[in-house]
Amino acid sequence: MKILITGISGTIGTFLAPALGGDHEVHGIDLRPSEWPNSTQADLCDPAALPPVFEGMEVVIHLAAEPRHELEIGWEELTNPNLVATARMFDAAHDAGVRRVIFASSMHTMGCYEFDEPYASIVSGRLEGLDPASIPLVKGDDPGRPDSRYGATKIFGESLGRYYTEGANIDRPDERPMEVICARLGTLPGFDRPEQDYRSLVSWFSHRDAISFFRACVERPNISYEILYGASNNTWKIYDTPYAWDLLGFVPQDNASEHWHKD
Repeated sequence: MKILITGISGTIGTFLAPALGGDHEVHGIDLRPSEWPNSTQADLCDPAALPPVFEGMEVVIHLAAEPRHELEIGWEELTNPNLVATARMFDAAHDAGVRRVIFASSMHTMGCYEFDEPYASIVSGRLEGLDPASIPLVKGDDPGRPDSRYGATKIFGESLGRYYTEGANIDRPDERPMEVICARLGTLPGFDRPEQDYRSLVSWFSHRDAISFFRACVERPNISYEILYGASNNTWKIYDTPYAWDLLGFVPQDNASEHWHKD
């Protein structure tokens, strides 16, 4: 397949492009220069620059975004990369007839659930007396509860994905609707180890598990619109990652508890 990765120069794009490139024709677009051979340096906010980049693509993996999610990160930092660029990406993909968009969302769309028990105890490391097998998991279709403006921008992207699978073809009903997977990703540090906070026991996503996840998102047939949580097979779960494993047909290999705080 011909795959376009937006934000190909970022942390995820850097390891994902070569992993997928062995089986697929991978292209990239980024504001920054990229060493990937089929890469274009352009701004996703510029609609005039996008048609030649998106033309002929079958799948778009949309990673490009402002990744900072701290409370002090405001609309000045988020509006163009997370709102305008995402909207332009969906428009360009739709106009080019892209079959599937995989939108990199975030667990921060649901982060306020982590203020509730038993989740608050888990992310704070108060694990005594808790059974990880009995924790009720936050589902993909539970009400959104973003913990930041960043999280809210990702809900915006998810809603655009829903629109493009259901409403955007009203004016051309004979064409196949776009397929969209919203991947609510956990934590993917560049150093590929869990960070030292307790929340990483929940959210860590190893690079090899993320590669298997994205490969399955690209290759799994018969998907219309899905919200899937992406993390490794961590003992401590808050979010319903097993739903994604079952739907996509893959088994993650890593567990944050086996790597956490290890040198």
